[in-house]
Amino acid sequence: MEFHVHVNEISDDIIPAMIAELNKFEMTCEVYPGFSFVTQSGFLPFKFRLSHPKIAVLKDKDLMSGFELDVYDFDPEEADWFSEDDLANLAKYTKTVTIRFGAFDSFQLRFADLTSAVIAKLTGGPRSFDEQVWYDSSSIVDEAWEGVKNWENSIADADWNYHEFDGWH
Repeated sequence: MEFHVHVNEISDDIIPAMIAELNKFEMTCEVYPGFSFVTQSGFLPFKFRLSHPKIAVLKDKDLMSGFELDVYDFDPEEADWFSEDDLANLAKYTKTVTIRFGAFDSFQLRFADLTSAVIAKLTGGPRSFDEQVWYDSSSIVDEAWEGVKNWENSIADADWNYHEFDGWH
């Protein structure tokens, strides 16, 4: 699954604000040291600790999750899954920040959804998932957080899949 944030430019200057925003969601997190939107290709790990974990075994544990992140040039002619109206709106953007995630662990959705929403908010760019495009970046983070909470509340205690942080590799 993939989230896309459509931008004209993406700068490393937003990374501190991105982490500050992510830390508002019942966790403290750090992104891989040396992360840069300019050079990133592939898995981007986050170290994090939940403030109010749903299950006791996660209390006071440093955890690791993440997603695949790439920045591509955006070519509207190759994005044939969007409606004509959406393509007309998205054609003014030259780059796409692509965030791919799966079922590697129970927290990948948290980081993919929230990070893509935060990037959209900070850059003012629209975010898309499949054919759906969100243009209003002012409420996107709150909507993403509600979705993440609903997802995490639906996971049975015995079904949590997580990885303890054992250092940056």
